Amino acid sequence: MNAADTPRFMQLLAETLAAYGKPLPEAAMARAWMANLERYPLRTVQAAMQAYQDENGEFAPVPAGIAKRCKLMDGRPGAEEAWAIALTSQDEMASVVWTTEIAEAFRICRPVLDSSGAISARKPFLEAYERIVAAARLVRRPAEWVASVGWDKTRHVEVLDSAVRAGLLPAPAVAGLLAGKKDATPDEAARAQLAKIKQMQVEAAAAKEAARLAAVEQQRLADIEFKRKTNDRVRQIDPRAEMWAVDPRQILRHAHLPGRHATNDSGPLPEVIRNQKNASKGF
Repeated sequence: MNAADTPRFMQLLAETLAAYGKPLPEAAMARAWMANLERYPLRTVQAAMQAYQDENGEFAPVPAGIAKRCKLMDGRPGAEEAWAIALTSQDEMASVVWTTEIAEAFRICRPVLDSSGAISARKPFLEAYERIVAAARLVRRPAEWVASVGWDKTRHVEVLDSAVRAGLLPAPAVAGLLAGKKDATPDEAARAQLAKIKQMQVEAAAAKEAARLAAVEQQRLADIEFKRKTNDRVRQIDPRAEMWAVDPRQILRHAHLPGRHATNDSGPLPEVIRNQKNASKGF
């Protein structure tokens, strides 16, 4: 709230207290009300007052109690709803309107989502989202909604218009997005919001590429380990494997494993295999 909202707030406070048979508080108490609630929009304070009356019909509200309600009624979605919103951003054709906390939590869990799927990514998203939202509420930072515009222009018009009607996005920012002039909006806050959208898109792409490179490196190390174990296993069977290349396919081609016949150009059989063949013939 700002100074212009003070008369409307005092009227709201008087009407709320009158419902409990209480008069308008003195100047000191009125200042306490303003000090606790000035960080929240007037419409949020009004909603918190109404919710309190619906749930508590006996005791008049106090500043700290209404402030606590305002903190939880800041317009941020719950963790599960935020996860559902975040998943819609996987479709590059679709547009999504989400909070900066949803975007940040989704960026954190994106490597897990790309490598292991939505079921594995859900828990890290919820944990990150709840942590980020708690930090924002601790410093009483209001919810900030931004738009991530997809490639399908026929679909994003409805999404953005709905966000404007719901009061989630400023009309100038949406007008700039729909017109395709992201840096020519007349509102400074709208330009800053669009710049933040661009940055989040860049960071999301960087995180996806980092996850891909990590998967490639992991596969490379796994291949090296497989070759090493295969070489060790073959050397235990045929010591001559030391003279051949490290490639396990070439080693296995020359090694005489139990149950296989020697070729004409492979040389004599190892002693342990020769003994096994003689024993099977009764020698």
